[in-house]
Amino acid sequence: MNDNAESFSIPAEIKQEAQEATLRLLPAKSKRVYEKEMVEFDNWRKKRGLGKGAITEEVLLSYFFNVKKNFAASLMWTKYSMLKSMLKVHKGIDISKYGKLTSYLKVGKSRKYKTKKAKILERNQIEEFLKKAPDVEYLQGKVALILGVAGACLCNELTFLDISDVQNKGSYLYVLIPDTKTNISRSFTVMEEAFSVNAVEMCRKYISLRPKAAGKRFFLRYVDGKCTTQHVGINTISKTFSKVASFLGLPDPESFTGYGMRRSSATLLANAGGDITTVKRHGGWKSTTVAENYIEESLSSKMAIAEKIQMLPNVGEVVSPSSTLNPGQNNKVVFELNVNVNINNNSK
Repeated sequence: MNDNAESFSIPAEIKQEAQEATLRLLPAKSKRVYEKEMVEFDNWRKKRGLGKGAITEEVLLSYFFNVKKNFAASLMWTKYSMLKSMLKVHKGIDISKYGKLTSYLKVGKSRKYKTKKAKILERNQIEEFLKKAPDVEYLQGKVALILGVAGACLCNELTFLDISDVQNKGSYLYVLIPDTKTNISRSFTVMEEAFSVNAVEMCRKYISLRPKAAGKRFFLRYVDGKCTTQHVGINTISKTFSKVASFLGLPDPESFTGYGMRRSSATLLANAGGDITTVKRHGGWKSTTVAENYIEESLSSKMAIAEKIQMLPNVGEVVSPSSTLNPGQNNKVVFELNVNVNINNNSK
């Protein structure tokens, strides 16, 4: 009997199982978005008279040449990544080997769009809101802000957070984010002294208002100082940052989106001395480039840089090292982002 592949017939059941396994290569949460991207590509091919023709590098170059006219450069890579996965799964085509295509995506800029990043809040602004906003109206928003910034959380992570994921450890809270966008389980702590308020007590107060019949979700609807059994939806969570900006009287509060909590967290950590490895681990980012895009140089950081440049001593002036630095002393500073950084004393 000949065992060569040409004479061997693969059972239909094996083929079906192989097909199911192949389809699982696509992320379950984003499957519809991936399929939509494939439909857009197929529609473009039909419109250009390509029909069922071969999907070559030239075809893809033409497609992305036209797409690039109307989308931000950062979104181009997202569309490329989704289309690459769909073509590999459904067509057996690996477009990652198309060097001209990847080179084209790396150069040039989108003509019509500029990347808009969610605005961040400075540390002093976060502190002001937590201290001044009345609990009877803003307690839920305060807790969402504390957890969102402390853990660099996405809105969906906060929305689906379970009460069992927030553990009371006495002087601090231990929070687990088991299901994340990057498929990396994360955890973080909230300290009592976080943001110059008793953040732990603030969170405990919100938890104590839960009705006995409440489900597993951590965030429940909060009205007039009381929690109901109704779960808080992602739209409410995503508006938290905007409401904070409105309370503080900041211009264009609508531009403070849910992503702002995650960006604020990364920025505060970076400005406090956290290196890119620490930032990536904190936010669960695998890519250095992606993590860096979440970091914004804050006004306080720019002022510190300006002070170092513009407030140097006059030429010829001798400054004693001990007046600016204490090399032999290391002060341990605990930041609310659950990162310990050892820095030298600096006098301004």
